[in-house]
Amino acid sequence: MVLPSLSLSFPPNKGTEMTATGNAALTLAEKVRIDGSVAEATLASDGALRWSSENGGECCLVFDNEVLGLEAAGVRITIRAFVEAHKSPAFCGGQGGLGRRVRRDYVLEMPTEEAASIWMDKIRAYLDSLGPYDIVDCNEPLFRKTDVFHWDVLALSSLYFYLIYTSVTKQLSFTASEYLFDVGRPKRLFIVINPYGGKKTALRIFDTEIKPLLVDANIIYTMKETKHQLHAQQIAKTVDLLKFDGIVCVSGDGVLVEVVNGLLQREDWDSAIQVPLGIIPAGCGTGNGMAKSLLDSVGDLYSVSNATFAVIRGYRRSLDVVTVAQGKTKFFSVLMLTWGLVADIDIESEKFRWMGSARLDFYSLLRILKLRMYQGHVQFVPAPGYETYGEPVRQSVCDSNAKLCKDDQRDTVNFSLCGYQGLAVGADGCEWRSMDGPFISVWINNVPWAGEDVMPAPNAKFSDGYLDAIIIKECSKSVLLSLMLKMSDGSYCKSPYVTYLKVKAFRLEPGKRVGHPTKGGIVDSDGEVIARGDYSDCDSKQENNLMSYGPPIQMTVDKGLATIFSPR
Repeated sequence: MVLPSLSLSFPPNKGTEMTATGNAALTLAEKVRIDGSVAEATLASDGALRWSSENGGECCLVFDNEVLGLEAAGVRITIRAFVEAHKSPAFCGGQGGLGRRVRRDYVLEMPTEEAASIWMDKIRAYLDSLGPYDIVDCNEPLFRKTDVFHWDVLALSSLYFYLIYTSVTKQLSFTASEYLFDVGRPKRLFIVINPYGGKKTALRIFDTEIKPLLVDANIIYTMKETKHQLHAQQIAKTVDLLKFDGIVCVSGDGVLVEVVNGLLQREDWDSAIQVPLGIIPAGCGTGNGMAKSLLDSVGDLYSVSNATFAVIRGYRRSLDVVTVAQGKTKFFSVLMLTWGLVADIDIESEKFRWMGSARLDFYSLLRILKLRMYQGHVQFVPAPGYETYGEPVRQSVCDSNAKLCKDDQRDTVNFSLCGYQGLAVGADGCEWRSMDGPFISVWINNVPWAGEDVMPAPNAKFSDGYLDAIIIKECSKSVLLSLMLKMSDGSYCKSPYVTYLKVKAFRLEPGKRVGHPTKGGIVDSDGEVIARGDYSDCDSKQENNLMSYGPPIQMTVDKGLATIFSPR
């Protein structure tokens, strides 16, 4: 593929100079020749290369938002950019959401190699400074650990001296390095790719769309293909994390969930789970909820290239992790759990996978026409503002749930060598409430989107410490069909037939299908069946599932436990 390029030629009659005008201090300025016309080019401290166009307008290339990497050869500097497809010479951009983007080279020709070296050093220094910094608290914190900031060199040096001054005056035994961790653009990535998921095109997409961007960004990567279910979990348990700046899943949501579980099963889980995780949807069919949620949160177009660029830029955010437990059996989720209508559609439509994404629309209509309802019982600890939902749980039941009632008491978590044991909470402040069936659907979400075009939880946040519960109990088939048609933008939640609330903990006791006392339903977590009741109690197939259908399945949230690459 031939990349379009823009050549900037610097006439030799003027040397590189320093100026300081405008809102952002200029670090370099030079007369340039662009497409045969002489123009003034400036490199500002905000990381923007600006030059004037023939019609008097300003052209701009924003390094943070539009640049992958660069290279120099003699007097030529080639800036490898990733810009809006509609970007015109008069467009000073990169701000706002990302639409369709294309690769483009900007070639700067300097008057001398010395001038090229000066410009190259300035540009490279700025690129190396990009990305967020974690601020770690100590006693009364200056900033929360989860706060993310972007600092220029002056701000960093000012913070450094301020922290030293604070440490002396407050007689605290810490240095600035304990506060500040440079976690900018990644340079080494471990990539886990699922070649068998969805349309089985992940390897082709990696070679044609993902790899070229990583190479242009000078990122070194190690790639591992998954061979079977739970292979990604095994890989994450054994990979040498010290060699990498992050783990990227080129797949659907299932591989990301496996990686999270693998990291939390390590002996060094507490440091392993802090390694940034990335998700790039490639050949993964319908399971793209995390990538869609991340890109949509900043208004970016859902695409493989935009998801890749989000990893390259290195920004990251905290992510809640959910412990799903039944007795001594447990695993960890970052997406969702469903029971009833949605689980039936997701799992039972697999027999129609040859239809592509249309299988979900087809089977949704079929399931609504032959609507099922399920007996059951749910309990939850409501978030502030949702205390009126459901009915209070009597004290005797509340005492049996005591370990879930107190918020964020991690001192009782078992930090054993066998990995993370899930969030343990105390007995104080029990505020459990409950709802009884029959139910049409119960849907518990950690992020807003469940797929590219399904938004079940528009109010969900990545690290608020709560799950968003969507419950539908009774409604006509026509109303249910209209609700399903409104899931693409989340507006279905406004219906009086939909109960939408935020919870800190949730307990599901799934029951039998109404009118069919020998048949139950399916409990689906992150696209995988964890329990099903459509077998008889003595059926050996029941043993193939992680959990049993009927006994309570419990979910608790550990706020911001994981870290994930984010567009901003």
